[in-house]
Amino acid sequence: MTLRTGRLRGTRAASALALLVVSASPPGARVSCSSAVRYYGTWSLGQKAGPDTVSLERRVDEVRGLGANMVVGIGNKKKLLDLLPDGMLAVPGCSLMKKRDWQTDGRFDEAKARKRLAKLARRYDHHPRVYGVCITHEVTEYADHARRVWMYRLAKQYFPDKEVIQYYGLLTDQMNPAGVRVDGYGRNGERETDVLFVSLPAVAKGQFSQANVRRLKDALTAAARTPGVPVWGQTSINADNKIVTGPESMTTIWGTHGENMAAWTDTLFRTVGPDTPGGPLRLSGFFWRSLGRFPWDLGYPAFADHRARMRAIGQETCAQS
Repeated sequence: MTLRTGRLRGTRAASALALLVVSASPPGARVSCSSAVRYYGTWSLGQKAGPDTVSLERRVDEVRGLGANMVVGIGNKKKLLDLLPDGMLAVPGCSLMKKRDWQTDGRFDEAKARKRLAKLARRYDHHPRVYGVCITHEVTEYADHARRVWMYRLAKQYFPDKEVIQYYGLLTDQMNPAGVRVDGYGRNGERETDVLFVSLPAVAKGQFSQANVRRLKDALTAAARTPGVPVWGQTSINADNKIVTGPESMTTIWGTHGENMAAWTDTLFRTVGPDTPGGPLRLSGFFWRSLGRFPWDLGYPAFADHRARMRAIGQETCAQS
């Protein structure tokens, strides 16, 4: 696999490529790696640190030290973009376009959507740290395949040089008169996102479960319908799951020293999907949710071993910042 630079053109292509080259090959970096993961980091950054807070500048330095070369799901925070160091990229969103931005009185409203997209494009389309924009969150909750294709194509008119990303909590939708679940992703090869970004929960019935890797297998199978679309995933780590009751949830699920973090990513990174002209599909972006956004996530001071585990996992990927 080679690093993707999207559809950047002209001088912007040169600057973006320079960023990715720096990110891929810093002094002392390994020449090769076995993982297909090129983008690694966290979903969002927050300032929580137990009962205290830290500055956003310090948190940016921290996530870079944990091996991240990308932060996704940063909301609509342009200030964070301006703090990112050379070699680190970001994806604003997800949910830059909420359901209410697409619809009026329950009906899709193109004029309304265009107005919002134009505003977002003025903010992000020319920012050198922006890899792409994650325009929707849980998009299958209110849009079927045909509508997702329409949303994607409309957004590409405003972001021709950035990746337009939709986030899928589930690949299926129930947007049909019978209300049955339909897996319509990529029907007839029609693209509805530049990156198939999915949820990869590691918890089942309150317990760590590697069997949940089936979610990734389903995503890889779906991505094969839309050649050229990579698969990214995020795993919520003691964030807002129902099982989270406090710091003890982290050690119960992930181990005292984060042992299950490595077990989980090893399973994900080794999973191979269908063969394609470009080779077998594999996960190419992975993000922990989150660092300092929630009370007891990776930003919690006592979880030093879990942060060290994140760093170690990053060193095994091809993601270098």
